Amino acid sequence: MSKRLKKLVIGIYSLVIVLIGAGLYMVLQQDKPLPAAVPEEVVGAELDPDVLAVLSDMDGGSDVTVPIQDLEKLLPEKVDPAWRQYAVAWKDTNLPRIAIVIDDLGLNYQATEELAEMPGPYTLAYLPYAEHLEYQTGRVHAAGHELMVHLPMQPKGSAADPGTNALLAGLGPDEFQRRLIWNLSRFDGFVGVNNHMGSLLTEDAGHMVQVMTYLKADGYLFLDSLTSPKSVGMSAAKATGVPTIARDIFLDNIQHRDAIEAQLAKAERIARVRGYSIAIGHPYQVTLETLKEWQKTLRAKGIALVPISQLVGTLEARRQHAEVMTEDAMGGQARD
Repeated sequence: MSKRLKKLVIGIYSLVIVLIGAGLYMVLQQDKPLPAAVPEEVVGAELDPDVLAVLSDMDGGSDVTVPIQDLEKLLPEKVDPAWRQYAVAWKDTNLPRIAIVIDDLGLNYQATEELAEMPGPYTLAYLPYAEHLEYQTGRVHAAGHELMVHLPMQPKGSAADPGTNALLAGLGPDEFQRRLIWNLSRFDGFVGVNNHMGSLLTEDAGHMVQVMTYLKADGYLFLDSLTSPKSVGMSAAKATGVPTIARDIFLDNIQHRDAIEAQLAKAERIARVRGYSIAIGHPYQVTLETLKEWQKTLRAKGIALVPISQLVGTLEARRQHAEVMTEDAMGGQARD
């Protein structure tokens, strides 16, 4: 699809979305799955309330019994979507998996240089308004890390500034689209986006569908940072066919080594029960130093560090497998 045609299509979508945003919100709210029950193996386990809360809010699909290491083999071999095309190499594993995402990159060049020397794969989310992004992202991608755009979105309140060309709820359709395109054109080779701030915008169904429409066009994934518990980001992504997943743990709300280690331990416990977890941190020196030491312990703990695309790949394969099973079952009923 040419850029000119894509712009026309997205423009049409934008106008439609503005008119039916309220209706979409109601549909998305109704379409939200009910929280799944806490798995039996968790009951009675010594897990803290935060971990239990994450596990009790897992997506459905637990009835699918294909082993995790085989699920990704069910995905089509065609790698046109960006989230597959630009993914770092996946290593097959039966171990619990953890994806570590580092947000707010690009403003601190030293953090980029330090991450480029760290073994990965980490998933690195760069702010699109940072400078020298082609150099910075190229540096860490060559080192084996995966890239994302840390997409600036409007937060609640006026104290926090999401940055230049942030997506704001009060923008007209044309300006919203212009900013979205600008943010996604600042560097290449990323698998998708996650929201920077966005506690207000991610609750807006119409605008989130507009974002997802553009992500879908080029095959990007969406990681919901969950800066608001009322986010409709994942619902909007699912409604438009965008591969999606959500954050479980923030690592460094408290910038102290002991606190970060405690959060990493929570991520480990979630991964052991569910099979995977996602933790988001920031390029603070204490965070990077703690991760360097933590990573040395993973082999002994029997845990694998993986890129975000690998977890999305597992969920996408599970979804596709469930769809095939449903179609086969319905076909069997029709023949009966």
